Amino acid sequence: MESQKQSVSSIHDPEYHRIIDALISLREKAKLSQKAVAHEIGLTQPDISKIERRERRIDVLEAIRWVRATNADPAEFFAQFARSEG
Repeated sequence: MESQKQSVSSIHDPEYHRIIDALISLREKAKLSQKAVAHEIGLTQPDISKIERRERRIDVLEAIRWVRATNADPAEFFAQFARSEG
């Protein structure tokens, strides 16, 4: 029987927190406001605020658009998480 990893809601998963922290860092380094990122990815500023406070999940397409809005490479952004285990 396969060992099962304890289920953790993704919004509370430490790896999810690392991804959100990295998205916030990208936004801040690009000197973009929450409103500017929201406009670029088709969300509202309150949506971005909720994502950053971990009150709303971000889907993969929104995350890719967020990364692109900061002029970063989505493949490089996500590769850093694929290489590490937390």
